[in-house]
Amino acid sequence: INRVDNLLFAEGGSRIIFSIDQTKEEEWLNYLKTNQINFQSSVYVKKKGYVYHFRNVLSQFNKNNGIKKIYKNVSVPVKLYYGSDDWAKESDKLQTQNLLKLDKYETIKKSNTPPKLIISASATGFYGNRPNEIIGEKSPKGRGLIPDIAKEWEQNIKLNNTRVVYLRLGTVIDENSDIYFYMKKYGRIIGVNKIGNGLNYFPWISNLDVCRSILHVINKSEISGPVNIVSNHPIYFKDFMESINKKINPLVKLPLPAATINMIFGKLGEEILLSNQRILPTKLKESGFTWLKTSPFGSIT
Repeated sequence: INRVDNLLFAEGGSRIIFSIDQTKEEEWLNYLKTNQINFQSSVYVKKKGYVYHFRNVLSQFNKNNGIKKIYKNVSVPVKLYYGSDDWAKESDKLQTQNLLKLDKYETIKKSNTPPKLIISASATGFYGNRPNEIIGEKSPKGRGLIPDIAKEWEQNIKLNNTRVVYLRLGTVIDENSDIYFYMKKYGRIIGVNKIGNGLNYFPWISNLDVCRSILHVINKSEISGPVNIVSNHPIYFKDFMESINKKINPLVKLPLPAATINMIFGKLGEEILLSNQRILPTKLKESGFTWLKTSPFGSIT
């Protein structure tokens, strides 16, 4: 909050953009880790007919769960940007403008001084189910609901004078991640060690390396477009589950038939849990990024 390097907020939906002094990477990483805002609200979405999807997401962000409380304490120069089709209401924009003690806010496409960089969170779901393939950033979109959503999301941000990066995120793992939370909550006695044969590649990455990869992208001006934010150690889903079970240590471990996923979670759950995606973090690796966490177990501990 009280920094001397250039800090940039861009509010709307679940997007926050900031720029940093690249010489202060470790300081910022520690700042992010110690000042996380916990979004306790959950979103309960009922898909007609068969699926109940329950998860904690940032889509409650536009209800201002805590974020605006820090605005009045910001003491460094700030510019406030909104997208052309932003979710925020006019009253929300003006409230944020006043809290930040600004005279105006700008629309990115109409700004005379647009941000140099926009980082947009996308997902590896863009690629869909791709058995027997090695997937890189140049691989085309897959088939399915999630690939369609991811493509539409990425196409919404096209700017001529701004570097735009799409973070195609794998499943993010740490002690607070949803998948670990639910495995620990429901699998302490009877755990799941695989779904189906478990031989589908499952893209994952530690939360620590996610934060570090974002800082890496900010500092590497040559990086643009899609970037696969995944571990450089691709593993099968059964190995992923086994690694997490080492931490939970259930009394009994049983396989879960693949057919039950569609019954419980519907098509969306099937695309997330059963897709086979051997995704390589090509851009990160070629630009010199190094990973600190090499296993889901290590990401939790």
